[in-house]
Amino acid sequence: MSISMNVKISGLKELQAELAGFSERRLRAAAATGLTRTANRMAVEWQKEIDTKFDQPTAFTKKAVRVEKARADKLTAKVALKDVNRSGGLSQNEYLQQHELGGSRLVKKFERALIASGAMPQGYITVPGKGADRNGNGNVPRSIIIAVISQLGTDFSVGYQQTISKDAAKRAKSQARHGKRYFVMPVGNGRVSPGVYVRGADRTMKMVFAFKQVVNYSRKLTLQSSASDKVQAIAAKEFDRAIDEQLARLRAKG
Repeated sequence: MSISMNVKISGLKELQAELAGFSERRLRAAAATGLTRTANRMAVEWQKEIDTKFDQPTAFTKKAVRVEKARADKLTAKVALKDVNRSGGLSQNEYLQQHELGGSRLVKKFERALIASGAMPQGYITVPGKGADRNGNGNVPRSIIIAVISQLGTDFSVGYQQTISKDAAKRAKSQARHGKRYFVMPVGNGRVSPGVYVRGADRTMKMVFAFKQVVNYSRKLTLQSSASDKVQAIAAKEFDRAIDEQLARLRAKG
């Protein structure tokens, strides 16, 4: 499902009859301008809400909204969340959809690989473990995910293997040669909490990812529901502005 909103206009024929000297081409051009400006303003509103509702949003999250412009021959503009996939992760639309609609967290590509290999059961997801390195946004770096995949073998999905560059795979193998090994403690092992662990050269064991049962998200975003309260007022102003600009051009021509 895509989190999106279409911005349209109606009643152009009636309006054209009220505007002396306004051709259909000029009116449709003004309408396209007004619709696109409305969509751009709504995109700013959406992104502002996302940036406010999330603690330390990543650069990827801060660029989550896209706009499809209206044209004179297509009088519909669109505001939507992007479907750009990060390697091993979810697109902006996929992971923000969970917070717009509520419900269960979607399974990431990395988690699907763990499930497919039998390392983690269905109904579980991963969260960073106590011993995991974190980046500035509190996430486990992609380099560690690659190292985990590389060392746990080729049982993971082919699609995930294709995202690993030769250089990244070499670095992971180098880590293994120097004593840094990743391994899985399965659910129900009866010894320690299930998850992906790393053991260093000093034999110390640290949890990198914990396996947790799927939880439900409460709604954090109101992008679509709040849009209906704002879009009509914004569209009216932007359409009037576009019409005024076209009228000024007509007057300038004499």
